[in-house]
Amino acid sequence: MKKGIFRWRAIGVLIGLAIVVGIVWFIIAEPVTERTLESIGTRMIGARVEIEKVELGFGSASLQGVTVASPFVPLENLLEAEELAAEINLIPLLKKKVVIERLAATGMRFGTSRETDGRVELEGGRRGVIDPRGWSELFDFPALDLVTGEVSVTDLDPNDLYTVQQAQALTGRADSTWTAWQAMATQIEDSVTATVEAVENMLERLQNARLTDLGLINDARNTIEQVESTVERLESIEAEVDNTLNGMEREVAGLSDATQRDYDRARDFVRLPTIDAGRIAAAIFGPVAVERFQRGVYWSELARRYMPPGLKPRARPGPKRARASGSTVNFPRQGEYPGFLLELAELSFSLADDAPASAADDEYAGRLSGLTSAPAIYGRPTEAAVRAPNVVGGGLFDHTGEMPRDSLGATIAGLRLDTLSLGALPIRLATGALTTTFSFDLTDDQLTAGWSINADRVDWLRDSAGATNEIEDLIWRAVSGIQNVQVSAQLSGTLSDPSLAVSSNLDRAIADRIRAVAGEEIAAAESRLRAEVDRLVEGPIASAGDRVVLLRGQVMPLLAAQDERLAEAQRQLEERIRELTGGIRIPGS
Repeated sequence: MKKGIFRWRAIGVLIGLAIVVGIVWFIIAEPVTERTLESIGTRMIGARVEIEKVELGFGSASLQGVTVASPFVPLENLLEAEELAAEINLIPLLKKKVVIERLAATGMRFGTSRETDGRVELEGGRRGVIDPRGWSELFDFPALDLVTGEVSVTDLDPNDLYTVQQAQALTGRADSTWTAWQAMATQIEDSVTATVEAVENMLERLQNARLTDLGLINDARNTIEQVESTVERLESIEAEVDNTLNGMEREVAGLSDATQRDYDRARDFVRLPTIDAGRIAAAIFGPVAVERFQRGVYWSELARRYMPPGLKPRARPGPKRARASGSTVNFPRQGEYPGFLLELAELSFSLADDAPASAADDEYAGRLSGLTSAPAIYGRPTEAAVRAPNVVGGGLFDHTGEMPRDSLGATIAGLRLDTLSLGALPIRLATGALTTTFSFDLTDDQLTAGWSINADRVDWLRDSAGATNEIEDLIWRAVSGIQNVQVSAQLSGTLSDPSLAVSSNLDRAIADRIRAVAGEEIAAAESRLRAEVDRLVEGPIASAGDRVVLLRGQVMPLLAAQDERLAEAQRQLEERIRELTGGIRIPGS
């Protein structure tokens, strides 16, 4: 029987199998992809990612109804997008790599509200060098304690005062110095005694000497040189002792100046009205500013976790097994595709619902390029840019080298800021249209950032619940008439040791109002505080001064007595030599 070229039965089976696979793929591929993307996104961002629908095509994918919860605010979405349409390069998929050539994001909105808290636990607890959600705990904001009535200054602990600590340390150093010098004094006395005894022996030898005893006279002059050498050593010791005592005496004098530092420290231990303008700014706007900066730190730490700098190997948990799951280590190499690459994304978005109507109705466009899991392989930084009539912003995540740099910046006009509370006071402000700027730069571990707002029209709100005091009334009268608000915050230092400086035009108004009305009370309280500090430091300062004076009175007379012994021995020897020689210098002697 003649066989054909094709086995039609086998081909029919393959076709049937392909149809079954296609049906199964059509049924489960999109739901599985949807759940996978939600799980991965939630784990990476630290907030819930929700997708209404996923549509897959040949070399394309579409995500509809994407919602990303805010990792910072409980009932707020970071963004919502109507659709994310991607064009995918199929060749890298054969190597289990995802390369998106173009992504179009339409209908994006930021800061929308949600009904449930979308925050989740961070993967592995802490991320990177610091915990980005607990980063604000590095800052210690001054309390806005504005109390009235008599200010108590009786709870000051002398052990907490800088002057007392320094005085006690100086007294202890003086005691230990005296102990050390007592041992030195014994050595000095032994050396001087040996020299004096040498002189006395020489005087006995010279009793019956004659002018012709040239060798004996020469020995006498050598003995004088020995005396002079001992005198020089003693003078050097005296100079060293005098310098040490002078330094201690300067420290005693400096203790009086150190009380000014204790006046400032005492404010942390008693309840005085806070009227320093800088402290008022930090108390009112410090937490708000740090909240803004914390978001930059969060995204920077996220980028450094999933976009590691350089070509370092990267370990990740291995597949789950009954025993010894281990870790999978990826060794990136130049010239190959990254595990994930988004070459270009075009974004269209609008502002949040609570923005001013003129701004909320505007549509904005942005670009994102070079988002990848292996920046060193891709060779170019991740860049983002947004431009519109009242919005200018951009970002740069350069992780191509060993030292990563993350930079963000934006200026937005026409936005409405949520109401802000003035520290612990029952006063809040609501702004109309305002201009806000934000800058953030983290190069390796060095941090520089800035945030400011400028509002021309503000509304002041006062909480009616609870009793109010006189100082709160003063502050309300000071700020309720201010129509514009300017706030500026600057951040510097390192990621683990940052420094914050805050200023605003409210600080001086509040401070001046308090001083004008409550000036006499505050001045009296500060006077009592200074008197209490002076009383507490007076004894330790006097004790330290007396100990240094006593030390000089103990040491210097001992040295002076040894000087006198050497001088007297030298005088007697020189006088005896003059008697023998008649004052004539004998050659060879």
